[in-house]
Amino acid sequence: MKKILYILIGAVLLMGCEDFLETETLTDKTSANFPQTADDAEQMMAGIYTTMNNAQHLGDVSYEMIMEVASDDKLGGGGNNDVSAQSYETFQYANNSMLENLWKVTYQGIHRANFAIENMGLLGDDVVSPELKNQYLGEAKFLRAYFYSRLNTVFNEVPLKLTTENINMGAASADEINGQIAADLKDAIELLPNKTYDQTQQGRVTKWAAEALMGRVFLWYTGFYGKDAIALPDGGSVTKNDVIGWLEDAEANSGHRMVDHFHQLWAYTNSLTIGEYDYIQEYISENNIDQEEIIYASDRGARNPETIFALQFSNYAGWDIDRGYSNTLTLFWGLRGMQDINKTVPFAGGWGQGNSVPGSMVNQWLEDEPNDPRLWASVIDLNKELMDSVPNLDYPEDSDDPYTQIGYNRGVWDFVLESNYWGKKYNGVTAVDGDGVRRHSYGVIMYGTPENNQLNHTDDLVYIRYADVLLMLAELKEDESYINRVRNRAGLPDIGGYSLDALQKERRHEFAFEMLRWNDMRRWGDAYTTEHLEMQEGVSVYNFGQPATHTALHPDGYTSRYQATKGFFPIPQPQIDMSEGLLEQVEGYKNGEGRYTPSW
Repeated sequence: MKKILYILIGAVLLMGCEDFLETETLTDKTSANFPQTADDAEQMMAGIYTTMNNAQHLGDVSYEMIMEVASDDKLGGGGNNDVSAQSYETFQYANNSMLENLWKVTYQGIHRANFAIENMGLLGDDVVSPELKNQYLGEAKFLRAYFYSRLNTVFNEVPLKLTTENINMGAASADEINGQIAADLKDAIELLPNKTYDQTQQGRVTKWAAEALMGRVFLWYTGFYGKDAIALPDGGSVTKNDVIGWLEDAEANSGHRMVDHFHQLWAYTNSLTIGEYDYIQEYISENNIDQEEIIYASDRGARNPETIFALQFSNYAGWDIDRGYSNTLTLFWGLRGMQDINKTVPFAGGWGQGNSVPGSMVNQWLEDEPNDPRLWASVIDLNKELMDSVPNLDYPEDSDDPYTQIGYNRGVWDFVLESNYWGKKYNGVTAVDGDGVRRHSYGVIMYGTPENNQLNHTDDLVYIRYADVLLMLAELKEDESYINRVRNRAGLPDIGGYSLDALQKERRHEFAFEMLRWNDMRRWGDAYTTEHLEMQEGVSVYNFGQPATHTALHPDGYTSRYQATKGFFPIPQPQIDMSEGLLEQVEGYKNGEGRYTPSW
């Protein structure tokens, strides 16, 4: 939690626009007069990173929300008018411009990356050293690759724009897009400094992040599209052996490591809150752990050695882009209804969209790994951890985890698709100040964040962890030793041999609610995807506080909608209109297909 690294620079946000692909300049900063100084170069780079924050700011139409709700780990939820989050449940759209902010802001980031790549050479070596220019260029190429990876996994085939020229373009093929992503990442690996992560300024892209992202892209592309390698645009290819070599490099030489305890990854173990969280205190006692051993790895600004790539936030977030936004997703995923935080210790309230966990997910986890401490480290159980006024519907009776009942209001406002379970990893965490007043975020006390529950959540959104490097190596090398390292950190026994089934379960348990599950499901094939999607059918939920049974939010059901769309979402219609016939709508959304109509 290192704040203030990229306080946004409103006057130098370089580019943004209202034209196709977001390439029109909004300021007088052009390649004729920018960049000229070392400060210009730093501002140019900060402008690229800034777009990541802008994209998550509108949480219900963000990449992260899609990745959570489209998978079998979350239900859409929210109020009966929160139609965007609900529409992801069965691959629908709430309106024809639903994802326009995601599209525009992502292309804005690509445009800024293109600008940096094109104009880095304007800086003389006496202004910015060749080493630093290479680092900036590597960062820009990584970020362009990262943005295109997001677009590809949400929309499939999209325009592949690699210059700042303002032109209309049709969609490139998935092969071309992933080839360019791999080429950019290969360049980034070669350009970025060969330094351990702790020798690099916190918050910046590293060589190790590029190597890890290459692994993720390779597994997505080869799995989902059925390929053996990624063909590079200028010839050659990225092979499985290449990717293994890069991941082994990140494993051995990055300086990254797993933290000692899984619970240390999540903010509810921060030093101001851990002592009053009964669940953690019970866990500490049962496992004979000293409390200091399990304190949040990012406590008081400490650098988490497991974090390879994350979106970070300023402690001084405001309502405008000049000050930077807070972690808005924590607000969207908080307990709906702005609950009385004195009764929901240690969790804060929020808007409750996309954070209800279906009972099918919990029950499957208990069946697969009943003694896995990561389950209750990741899931809030309202029936055991919070007092529930509605009779329990689907709590597994054979679980004996020790929780304290502390108070929760069911069905606040017009809550639909509410389950007995919530994701715990990204949820506001409260603490009591020196005057005995409970604050909506422990950050108010620890960092001086605003006392406003919409602005004071500033924990990192972690996109790549070191544990992912290990499990990608396990999958690519079919080597259970990497799985066992992750399991052993959770206190679980070794598995006897590698299997894809074991790998799939391990990834689900380790990375639940970390925006990875949906792409994992799809790359493991249609049969795996539809089998797990259908498990959500018939689970117990509450609509408006009353017991109900969930059914797919489209009359054709989960499987039919997945087969029609392959889990992609529609390109915003205004972008198709502006393309003047060059862009086509995604399959499954043409001629009004897939329009979500609430049934509440």
